[in-house]
Amino acid sequence: MPRTKPDLADLQGLLERAGISCLVFGGWAEELLDLRAPGSHGDIDLVHLNDSFAAIDSALYTRQLPEEIRAKRFPHKRAFAWRGLCCEILLIQDCGVRPVSWFWGDVPFLWQAPVAHSAAVIRAGHPFNVVSAPNLQRYRTRHRDIQPWRWRTFPGNR
Repeated sequence: MPRTKPDLADLQGLLERAGISCLVFGGWAEELLDLRAPGSHGDIDLVHLNDSFAAIDSALYTRQLPEEIRAKRFPHKRAFAWRGLCCEILLIQDCGVRPVSWFWGDVPFLWQAPVAHSAAVIRAGHPFNVVSAPNLQRYRTRHRDIQPWRWRTFPGNR
């Protein structure tokens, strides 16, 4: 299973070739910003700053991206399996003024602007665009507010 920064760079390249721009999020972003020690990663979390998932859905449909994990398709998220890892992409809308993710379609999570760290982070010779440290911390402390338990009962997952 991929667990290295060059593997993360490979995924970033795959997304770029599909015309999709994402920021690194979650544990990988925390590691790239030196907010946590390097360690193993069970998945790869990304965010997509856009009004919709149209480009990602198109790339999944045309197989520019690996096969979608349909059980993780929600109004706020898409996911696919890549090299044995789950890659999840979270949508952040209204990026210019009031960045927001609509978890489950009805639970808003407000992000601080700007969403991204001020500059690309260079690690192992690769540039990575990452979510800002304040937004990583905000998401971690407020994760329970977005009702993560709902994935089990979401109508699309029955």
